[in-house]
Amino acid sequence: MPGALGQPHRCRLCLVSPLPGSRVPMTGIHRIAFAVSIVPEGAEEKTELPVLQKSEKSGTMDKISRECNVAFCSGWCAKSCLCGDVVLQSSQKIVVVCLSDVGSSLPGHGKKVSELKAIVFIIQSQSNSFHSKRAEDLKRDILKQAADLGKELPTVLLIHQMDRHEGAWTILPLMRDFSVTYGRNSSWIFFCEEDTRVQVVKLLETLRRFDKSKEWFLGKALYDEESTIIHHYAFAENPTVFKFPDFAAGWALSIPLVNKLANKLKSEPLKSDFTIDLKHEIALYIWQKGEGPHLTPVPEFCTNDVNTYTVNHCATTFSSFLPLCGEPVKKEDVFVAVKTCQKFHGDRSHCGKTFAILERFLNQSSSRTPWLVIVDDDTLISIFRLRKLLSCYDPNEPVFLGERYGYGLGTGGYSYITGGGGMVFSRIAVQKLLASKCRCYSMDAPDDMVLGMCFSGLGIPITHSPLFHQARPMDYPKDYLSHQVPVSFHKHWNIDPVKVYFTWLAPNTKNSLHGKKAGYNREDL
Repeated sequence: MPGALGQPHRCRLCLVSPLPGSRVPMTGIHRIAFAVSIVPEGAEEKTELPVLQKSEKSGTMDKISRECNVAFCSGWCAKSCLCGDVVLQSSQKIVVVCLSDVGSSLPGHGKKVSELKAIVFIIQSQSNSFHSKRAEDLKRDILKQAADLGKELPTVLLIHQMDRHEGAWTILPLMRDFSVTYGRNSSWIFFCEEDTRVQVVKLLETLRRFDKSKEWFLGKALYDEESTIIHHYAFAENPTVFKFPDFAAGWALSIPLVNKLANKLKSEPLKSDFTIDLKHEIALYIWQKGEGPHLTPVPEFCTNDVNTYTVNHCATTFSSFLPLCGEPVKKEDVFVAVKTCQKFHGDRSHCGKTFAILERFLNQSSSRTPWLVIVDDDTLISIFRLRKLLSCYDPNEPVFLGERYGYGLGTGGYSYITGGGGMVFSRIAVQKLLASKCRCYSMDAPDDMVLGMCFSGLGIPITHSPLFHQARPMDYPKDYLSHQVPVSFHKHWNIDPVKVYFTWLAPNTKNSLHGKKAGYNREDL
């Protein structure tokens, strides 16, 4: 009766048995029948459940209670129970049978499968080919682990494919969609980055400790040791009191909290403002000046390297290495331009400087030079590491790379690469930009924001790398930097820039291959 199956049902196990009178040897991997009693939602079921018994002598499984009238189908029966034709229907129940592996009938296994189905995985992905491939690899790994547990796979979504939201990467604009789509049949939204590694069984065990009917904001806790400009000097008296999640370790929201945030966004749309450090700003929004939950630290959400001995307890780990996708880009393939003070640029102002550099790169540099890097005169950058990083990007694609900020993304704004940490362009991106005639609306306009508007209008996505930094090392939590091999920092204020460079950016064993100390010449520094 297809009509009956198409309506909301709740399911429960009726019996586990071969066909009446048949015998299935309990060796290896076999298929056995699951009979599931399906009752329309809201109805009462007073029938008694049969129980199971394993025949130790014969090695078979037999039912020892009354028989169920059954139909047969393949697939795992869970909440929806939409898996086959029905041969018996009464006013009280419909009974079907599903086939699954013997392993799926082990104690606790069905619970894990249903719990897994109730988790929605969101990978904070990007559309650039290098990043989208890494995200797809992670998605396949999560689904493979899920398939090993049972047949019902969880939902795994990639942020960059939700492209009807310009600001999808800022997460909050998606809350209403999450609530509408998953608010009734899911328990958790779990977010992770493309380089996060997830142990699905351990994640299930971890989330099981928390009451899914309550509002939970879970993650690995970061905090500021001193107030910082990138967080607008929030909690200046004691910045350590406010915790925010390290996205690299993964973080989770319970569905009740997602629904609450969706309702808040419905009545109070996001303000047109800057997005600078998303993880901190999301935590602030959820906290709601004390009316919402604080981040609950979860020790199983880790950023330890997957290959270390310290990860046994971890549900997540993180690959903390500098990407290398072949030989580093050659020195002569990178054109480096430095924006300096007005003394060296005549009457050209902020935005004017940048567009003059873009014109020069396109018209006066070698046409074979695929990459342009524009930095400020107080940017600290490792060209040695940048050349390795660029080996992962295709110069034949329009690439605009650096640390991503946003402006007005809740109300139709745009993303941009913040200039202080360095902006990297492929030649084809520069060609498309200058061909578009998009230019500074005034010569002293903020160049990075103008470029963001231009590329947004061209449909060329911003590519974010957390290895570029708009601020100084002291402006970031130590634990956040501990799993990075940074490419750049910005500003010389109250620091010794030479010391910072040799502490954080000079070639060392962290960015060498196979743990061997990297050999480098003076020009690599």
